[in-house]
Amino acid sequence: MTVPLEARAAMDGKPQVRRSARTTDRKIAEQRRFELEGVWREQVTRAVRKAGLHHNESKYFRAVRELRLMNHVYGHGYDEEYNEPVLQTLAEPPQSLREAEDAIQHLQQFALSLRQAELSPEDAGAFIRLYEHFQGQPPSAGVAQDLVDAAVAELGACYSTEGASPTLGSYLDSYERKLDLRIGQNDLKPKTAKARVKNIRQFIDVAGDLPLHVLQATKAYAFAQHLAGEGHANSTIKTRISDVSTMLEAAVQDGELAQNPFLNLKLSRIGTRGQHYAPLTDELLGRLFSIPKLPHAVREIWAVLICTGMRLDEAALCKIHQVKEQDGILYFDLQNAEVKNRQSKRRVPICSTLEPLIRRMLHDRAGCDRLFDFPIKADGKSRASEKCGYWMKKVNLNKISGDPSARYTNHSMRGSFKDKMRDAEVGFEVHNAILGHDQNTVSASYGRGPSLAAMKAAVDKAQHPYLAWFTQETTCRED
Repeated sequence: MTVPLEARAAMDGKPQVRRSARTTDRKIAEQRRFELEGVWREQVTRAVRKAGLHHNESKYFRAVRELRLMNHVYGHGYDEEYNEPVLQTLAEPPQSLREAEDAIQHLQQFALSLRQAELSPEDAGAFIRLYEHFQGQPPSAGVAQDLVDAAVAELGACYSTEGASPTLGSYLDSYERKLDLRIGQNDLKPKTAKARVKNIRQFIDVAGDLPLHVLQATKAYAFAQHLAGEGHANSTIKTRISDVSTMLEAAVQDGELAQNPFLNLKLSRIGTRGQHYAPLTDELLGRLFSIPKLPHAVREIWAVLICTGMRLDEAALCKIHQVKEQDGILYFDLQNAEVKNRQSKRRVPICSTLEPLIRRMLHDRAGCDRLFDFPIKADGKSRASEKCGYWMKKVNLNKISGDPSARYTNHSMRGSFKDKMRDAEVGFEVHNAILGHDQNTVSASYGRGPSLAAMKAAVDKAQHPYLAWFTQETTCRED
């Protein structure tokens, strides 16, 4: 093959390259010719790219120059002529895959130091060191990261090989198969796996489809800042980065990654702080249940939530057959339901106040699959949240309560139920069992937990004056 003029310097000045097709059969040789040409073209392209690293305007040199890293040592060589070790600085572009990996690691580590300095403004020492390094104001972490990313991409194009580490995207394919296997073993919920893959794909969209071996903690911080810029809460940011970290940990176990760079990250200051749901007082609950034209389904599910402490979708997705009766006690059986976690698999007693409504609903919904008919979304969740949230906004709860900063949602009823159990002096272990909270005690690991009768006695202690319409509806139906 004739080497193009612009590539000959990178190919040791050779005008032509030759290679045997390793056959005496001309027909087979012609078939192999295209494969050989493809290999040659790849070699020529890579040789040109490597030569380009030495140009002053290459992305690699621009990053090293603007970050003042020309004299930064990233490796050690050996001079056979003088029989002594030689320090390798970033002013000398890498000549091998191993050297490229070392250079990438040093560049990314420096970008990370800038990011950490921005995240910890109280660390005066870090700022002073950077100020002295740049002999003036350091560049922003974002600018530095852009320079490093461009240099890393250029080095990757020069030294990536078939035997190199897979990229985030290519490894995600095999990771999804691992998740599918766990789902088949009932070790992972499908919706959890789906959310995890979605978060990893978002990370790849933001960070780029990088090879696993060049990934550094700085990418996690950059992703966290991106999410914070979109207005996400700190808890959401931690969850999404944790999902990526879980995949990287699997890559470590598979031998595709030496160590997980997303461990021990400091993310507590990135993103908005989470705000707890404010519980609803009896006055606020009375206003909600008195909303004009409030749909029956919304009013009924609110009644279930405040009387049981169940989560919204635990009630909205409840099957008719999950409403059971034992020894005269009516209860919701969530032991085999799709719930949040292991502790949420429980039995929830129905108090005497709520029982007439549930029995009427069972009669009216006979032949149906679910107790409520809220539509179900593609992710398996119901649309009860949207509908109930719409009607909750009909009442200015913040104005009535006198607390403009309070956060009221459907989940507030779960907190209200918790408070009612506390006010009734119900034991911690009993009301945690009703709510499906982790007992978090050694003694809780013994036995089966509170009996259904004990939990029924507990829920009957709560007063619900805003649910007087139960009696009125029952009377009307009997008339």
